[in-house]
Amino acid sequence: MGKYLLTAWADVIVLIIVLIILWVMPEPRTPGENCGYMCLQCTTDPSGTCCGCRDVILQNYMEKTFDEKHNEISAEYSAMFERTVVKIHKGYIGDVKPVAHLIGEDRDMPATDEISKNILPIRKWYRGNNCLLLNGVTLNNGRVRVPVSGYYHVYSAIDFNYQFIRNTTQNTIDVQSKSPCLIHSIYKSNIKEKKSGEKEVMCTHHPYERSENSIFSRYDTYISADIHLEAGEEIYVKVANISYASSPPKNVFGIHLI
Repeated sequence: MGKYLLTAWADVIVLIIVLIILWVMPEPRTPGENCGYMCLQCTTDPSGTCCGCRDVILQNYMEKTFDEKHNEISAEYSAMFERTVVKIHKGYIGDVKPVAHLIGEDRDMPATDEISKNILPIRKWYRGNNCLLLNGVTLNNGRVRVPVSGYYHVYSAIDFNYQFIRNTTQNTIDVQSKSPCLIHSIYKSNIKEKKSGEKEVMCTHHPYERSENSIFSRYDTYISADIHLEAGEEIYVKVANISYASSPPKNVFGIHLI
């Protein structure tokens, strides 16, 4: 769009230079005229030609041509603006798209009132180098809020690390967990419709796998999907046993408008 406008204005500048050259060129004068005499095509005279003093003819022609070119450029720019700009939650956004790409930050431990819950949200995401939060996207307590309605590609990766506990009484080795399996999910909620609550949009379950040493193990999960989000909706990651998501640099969460 910027390149088109520069080209159009360059044409106007060239036209002005040509008119200035014509203005200063010596012209033969007709009898009775005390100024350079010239004729140009025009639409204001029935004959289709306007004649008179050079400075008056050129000034009228330049003003008319400049106005026509300016109106043409303005109309093209307005049409292009309407095509590339859409209404968003708090203002407008052009042909750039909302993007968020975050990585985990520190170990995210549950609050006191959340200890009894089976699945908890990840609230700590790093926003420094190698991370993006652009074009109207905001981060609120671990929740990514989208500025414009549309289809988004949403993705998340979590690295789980967990230990096995030996029960000498029962002679068993197992994971001490409230959840029977590893759970990695993504939820959404609408800040404008708090009564509607949250909704799970994707989820994966995986059983605990025992390593050869029967002491500790790890498992990587990755989920992604293309989902429709309304302007102002928030999307966030939840996991079971949040203390097992103990490798923040390997935990990833992101979205981008398709």
